[in-house]
Amino acid sequence: MLEYVYILPLLCFASAGLILAFGKWFPGKGASIGITVAGFNFAVAAALFFTALGGGLQLPYEHSIPWFSFGEHLATLGVYVDGLTIAMLIVVTTVSLLVHIYSLGYMHGDPRFKRFYSYLSLFTASMLGLTITSSMMVFFMCWELVGVCSYLLIGFWFEKPSAAYAGKKAFITTKLGDLGFLIGLLALFYCAGTFEISKILELAHANALPVAAAGGAAILLFFGAVGKSAQFPLLVWLPDAMEGPSPVSALIHAATMVAAGVYMVARLYAVYALSPAAMNVVAWTGAITAFTAASMALTCFDLKRVLAFSTVSQLGYMMLALGAGSFTAGMFHLTTHAYFKALLFLAAGSVLHAMHSNDMREMGGLRHKMPITYFTFLAGTLALAGIPPFAGFFSKDEVLAGALARNPYLFLLGAVAAAMTAFYMARAFIMTFHGKPRDAHKHDHAHENPATMTVPLIFLSLLALVSGWALAHGELFEHLVNFEGELPFELHHVSHGTVALVSTIVAVFSMSFGMWLYRFKPEIPAALREKFSFFVDMLEKRYWLDAFFLKWVDIGDWFSRFLFVFDFEFLDQMAIDGWAWLTVKLSAVQGWIDTYIVDATVDMFGTVSLAGGRLARTVQTGFVQNYLLFVAVAVSIFAAIAFSG
Repeated sequence: MLEYVYILPLLCFASAGLILAFGKWFPGKGASIGITVAGFNFAVAAALFFTALGGGLQLPYEHSIPWFSFGEHLATLGVYVDGLTIAMLIVVTTVSLLVHIYSLGYMHGDPRFKRFYSYLSLFTASMLGLTITSSMMVFFMCWELVGVCSYLLIGFWFEKPSAAYAGKKAFITTKLGDLGFLIGLLALFYCAGTFEISKILELAHANALPVAAAGGAAILLFFGAVGKSAQFPLLVWLPDAMEGPSPVSALIHAATMVAAGVYMVARLYAVYALSPAAMNVVAWTGAITAFTAASMALTCFDLKRVLAFSTVSQLGYMMLALGAGSFTAGMFHLTTHAYFKALLFLAAGSVLHAMHSNDMREMGGLRHKMPITYFTFLAGTLALAGIPPFAGFFSKDEVLAGALARNPYLFLLGAVAAAMTAFYMARAFIMTFHGKPRDAHKHDHAHENPATMTVPLIFLSLLALVSGWALAHGELFEHLVNFEGELPFELHHVSHGTVALVSTIVAVFSMSFGMWLYRFKPEIPAALREKFSFFVDMLEKRYWLDAFFLKWVDIGDWFSRFLFVFDFEFLDQMAIDGWAWLTVKLSAVQGWIDTYIVDATVDMFGTVSLAGGRLARTVQTGFVQNYLLFVAVAVSIFAAIAFSG
């Protein structure tokens, strides 16, 4: 089965082309093609996943074919499959399939329905290619293609200025990080002499890479992850990406694009483990991101943006775990988070589809109107908050334990972020589903959505409930995804049970407090917003990160205008056109000199020569008597001179 894994992304690429070209002649305007391919990919990935858990696969598996050569090097196309690859495969294919099904109801009636499914297939193909490739060159190509697909999907409703702006913002912000990624990739090639992932990992495990150069390359590569996985400070694009359809939010912001940066760090973890500096950069960036993003969600009223900030925060958790040396914990949290965050986004999309509004201040009282959405959103909330026995409890506490083993300050940032997560999710849950309706008209028209939307919610809620326990049971996930190399630092011993107990108590208290506050004392948060308006404004303006980057955009615009003026006024008008004017004038002077001095001098010699010639012709008559006369005269003159002397 492993030898045919390369078919998975190829089928999705073919599906994207078929839907775009011939979708209108297929059932569901091409959706049937996308769902069929997504279902097949999920079946293959699930078979590989459970076989690998049972120890039935010989891993890692690698197969490649020559592609092209450059200099002494050969570029190849191929697949590299290990436990990490299979874990990512099951995440991508599961969420992709459920999003394809869910979109049947959510996007029903959209005039660009066919195009939407084509983009979904293309996005899935890109992520699958990124996941299974054996070459970092192909990895980068798929990495960029994922960025293009995110631009197309975030700005899918491009007739809305906000959606068009969000798409451009996401594309440009991630490209800023990708510049570092490209430089880092070239630096890594310089160190290793190859783009082949297996060879790079082999050299790293053998300590055959120069530590300083490998660490520098790893940090540069991490710049790409900072952009793609929305880490501090390049997190500004992801909240605005909520302008895309809700299924896109689930696909991009739960399991695929934003997880690509985390997956890249995990894929090259042996390189990162060579450098304490690179590991520290990853860990502290993740911790700061987890804290700042969680704090931003505290004051946000847009339901999807609350979940977006939550995604950024949880991605920070994953980076924190990887940087702290907890490789398995980071990937475990990526896996469980994909399921419960996809659930939350799709449940939020169900609410938005019914209410036609993102604003939680217009919601309330939906508990009885949308019971399936209510209970599935609650399951996702409990999982995200880390309440046992939901999935987030098992993975989040492993991250916190790993952070404590590395550095207590990393743990402190992670723990505070966890407390804020439980609080803002309780706030969102109560404001959305409990209390009296704040907009009676929208509430009256709200209703539960069709089965195409609710069945994926139910399935994901089951995964949010059991996936953490099932994968942690018997250390199944650890046997599948584990780092066998050496870390560049020592880890302190911590009691995982104690960390889990303290974390759970904090989460339960924070969530209970949030529910009580927004259910029974909503006037207190309103009063606090007034009293601490400066901090509220700071959080709503995202620590002024947007203003900071926009200021750089303004500086860039000013510099561009300066360069335009310099180019037009100085280079064009003065340098180039001025030199042309001077050349014309000098040419006129040169023409006068040439005409009146050079040519006149030449003509003068010609005139003298002609005059001399005419004079000579008078002497040369051709008559002998004339010549004798001249001789006689000459002799007479010479004789007279001689006798006179």
